Amino acid sequence: MDQNIKISNELYQRLGVHAKGFDTPANVIERILDFYEEKMGVDSKVEIKTETNVPTSLEIVFYPSSVQDFQQELIKTKKAFLLIHMADGSTAYKGWNASSITESSNIRSNLRSGYLRGWKRRGIVKAEVSTNPDDLT
Repeated sequence: MDQNIKISNELYQRLGVHAKGFDTPANVIERILDFYEEKMGVDSKVEIKTETNVPTSLEIVFYPSSVQDFQQELIKTKKAFLLIHMADGSTAYKGWNASSITESSNIRSNLRSGYLRGWKRRGIVKAEVSTNPDDLT
């Protein structure tokens, strides 16, 4: 996905000095980054999230493993914990105040509309959910 950035006229003119032929500003910026990274021994291209590692499905694991058993525990404790796994291998630990959860609540929908909203765009591949934080170690 392309991004737009705003730069000052002065910076735009500075980029223009480094343009060759019909270079676009993006070409000039890429060439400057390549030069800088080569000198600094950095390869940022390795760090960039590509379309190939965008998640295609979201795995939700409950402790206890039955959604119904988990929901019963959640109704009692009114709180839960999430361990969110990202496509890049990182994780995030979140607390969930679930005081409004009832017998008729749809747990998966609550998660997907809350903590896991935009999971694909955010690169979330898996979420582990428990009322006991020790389950998520």
